[in-house]
Amino acid sequence: MDKSKQLNQHISNNGEDHPEQVNLAPSAGESNFWNTVKQAPVGMIILRGEDFLVELANDAYLNIVDRTEEELVGRSLFIGLPEVRDYVEPILLRVLRTGIAYHGNEFEVTIRRFGQPELCYFNFVYQPLFEEDPDHASGIIVVATEVTQQVLSKHALQRSENQFRNLVTQSQFAKAILKGPELVISIANESMLNIWRRRLDEVEGKKLVDVFPELKGQKFLTLLDEVYHSAKIYRENEAIAYVDGPGGLKKHYLDFQYAPIFEIDGSVSGIMASVNDVTDKVTLRQQFAETADRLSLATDGTRLGTWDLNIQTKEIIYSGRMAVILGYDEDAVLTHSEMRDRVHPEDRHSIVERAFRTALETGVYYYEARVIHLDESIHWVRTQGKVFFGEGHVPVRMLGTMMDITDRKESELALKTSEGKFRTLADSMPQFVWTADSQGYITYFNRSLLDYSGFTVERIEKDGWLPLVHPDDLAGSVDAWIESITHGNEYLFEHRLKRADGEYRWYQCRAIPQRSAEGTIEMWVGTSLDIHDSRLFIDQLETKVQERTQQLLVANNELVRTNMELAQFAYVASHDLQEPLRKIQTFATRILETERDNLSERGKDYFNRMQASSTRMQQLIVDLLAFSRANVAEKHLENTDLNLVLQSVKEQLGDVIQVENAVIKSDVLPVREVITYQFEQLFMNLITNALKFIGPGRTPVIEIRSGEVPGAAIPLAGADATRLYQYISFADNGIGFDPQYKDRIFQVFQRLHNRSAYEGTGIGLAICKKIVENHQGLIDAVGKPGVGSTFIIYLPVAS
Repeated sequence: MDKSKQLNQHISNNGEDHPEQVNLAPSAGESNFWNTVKQAPVGMIILRGEDFLVELANDAYLNIVDRTEEELVGRSLFIGLPEVRDYVEPILLRVLRTGIAYHGNEFEVTIRRFGQPELCYFNFVYQPLFEEDPDHASGIIVVATEVTQQVLSKHALQRSENQFRNLVTQSQFAKAILKGPELVISIANESMLNIWRRRLDEVEGKKLVDVFPELKGQKFLTLLDEVYHSAKIYRENEAIAYVDGPGGLKKHYLDFQYAPIFEIDGSVSGIMASVNDVTDKVTLRQQFAETADRLSLATDGTRLGTWDLNIQTKEIIYSGRMAVILGYDEDAVLTHSEMRDRVHPEDRHSIVERAFRTALETGVYYYEARVIHLDESIHWVRTQGKVFFGEGHVPVRMLGTMMDITDRKESELALKTSEGKFRTLADSMPQFVWTADSQGYITYFNRSLLDYSGFTVERIEKDGWLPLVHPDDLAGSVDAWIESITHGNEYLFEHRLKRADGEYRWYQCRAIPQRSAEGTIEMWVGTSLDIHDSRLFIDQLETKVQERTQQLLVANNELVRTNMELAQFAYVASHDLQEPLRKIQTFATRILETERDNLSERGKDYFNRMQASSTRMQQLIVDLLAFSRANVAEKHLENTDLNLVLQSVKEQLGDVIQVENAVIKSDVLPVREVITYQFEQLFMNLITNALKFIGPGRTPVIEIRSGEVPGAAIPLAGADATRLYQYISFADNGIGFDPQYKDRIFQVFQRLHNRSAYEGTGIGLAICKKIVENHQGLIDAVGKPGVGSTFIIYLPVAS
């Protein structure tokens, strides 16, 4: 008998249903089995009946629930453990009634232990016990193992994992977790996703190399592999990386760290990648370096000396050019006081030291003074600087430049010397010559202005030139002069000036600002030129232009009227002119049918010629109407599949194509904006033309090709070299033509062959050209006698 049956038998023989307590002492033969159960390392308890009487509870179970054997054994389970009833009773009843075991993993239950309720977790099995009746369980054996510590440890690990993930995802620095040797992206925070220019769903769970295939050939995959297998941290600053973006591979500078992630057993399970994109910082530093180089070049080019003075210690750093300006060698070592000693004694106190004191208050340092070189030669220098202040507005540092302006000073002296010569020259000129200061007040005017105006020098110096200006021109003159003075723009204005006899004449007044080396306006130099005669001529010319414009307007109206008359003519031609022709054809046909026997052969020939002539005239009217319609048609464009247009034309010409046994080959034609019925007529004319001029003894073959070509490759005047064109070509194997006639064939009524040899009015190709021009396109013809012809249509591609 197996142990479960022994246990069932023992319970059946010795157990007594009693809600409070029963005697469950085992017989001597069962002591070994009971001892085995009681000493089992897992908690075991045997329950009987739907009251779940505790027949046996081993020490391990009693320790789990913190109960004594007296508190549990011989009583209902829920008397000893009332706190578990709500959790456990429904499960026990189901096992007892169904006979099906129940397994629980990490089952959560609150048990009162050590006087306090405690949340616990168990792995357990509820196994039904059967007696003689194998279909009805009489009890349940419970095997339980407490896993509270394992579950709590797992929860703590999960919390730690969540905290770790939160630490990564919420970090202001770019971080990502790469799992396993294949570097699968497990976590990537927002900062890292911004660097990667990817969304989380685009990278999570994917291999790093699959997301960024451009890393192949770069060093980063190798470094990651080394970190994973060596378990050592790797750091690098300003590493160059190429990352794929919207515009292709872009260069980035990265500070990064690869740190191994260790498991409890010390093995490496992944890598934490921390990245800081320092591209902007590195680029800015490089720009600063370039700027410094350019500044150095600029200062060398302008021959400026630079200096940096510590105001508190009087220590000075200066360029080699600075020493040369003061008369020393470029590599001379000088102190601030030695430099100050080179200033001319007359300028040292009155100019330089005064400018220095002013700079300590205003922050701006400026002066022009003389310096004495070691060879006793005197030179002029201009110094400019800026003071930098610390806390409490204490001057700390001064930066500045120095420039040798000896040449300019000498030029100023020469200018003063030549000023007298200038005045003499200006007085001899017939134009008005004058100067004004930076504020616009006249400081000089030549003799011609006095002679013209009759004013005295005193009056002009007092009232200026405004009294000479015509009242109607005065406001404009003043506004233009103020605008020039304010913004430093050249002054140019035409106004009337009053002559001494009271007559006003037109003058063009022009003034140019004269600036100092710093760019500030020092004075204005102006001239006034007599343009009276040319102004009158321009006025007369404008009058004639207006008259001519009126004439063109009348001519345009006449052209509109003529076009209307042409439209009326087209209507008449379409209806009234064709009606008599139809009657001529009808009556001629009837006469031939009814009077054929009475007509002579000559009469029949006359009637046949009359019919042929009327038919040609009718076709000529139709073609003229088509040409006129192509000229004046409304440009109603619609998106059209040209393949459908070609198919429609082939269906209309089906009988002719069949009779001639013609072969038409075609590429796939484009879909574009066209006037549909005109393109149908265009295709019709070109294919009909090819079928008409068939080479002797040949089967007609027409090849229609399509493609694109740059405008620069089109050998026609009017092609835009900057645009792209679509072309459609119609090539045949007909009789061809001499290339010298390629322009002639597109003219109205022009034929290269006798009418008796080939039918036609000579208008068809002229209509084709007009239709193509209606679409801003070009048409070309290439032919070779006896070989064939090719007509090429060029249509601009919409930009």
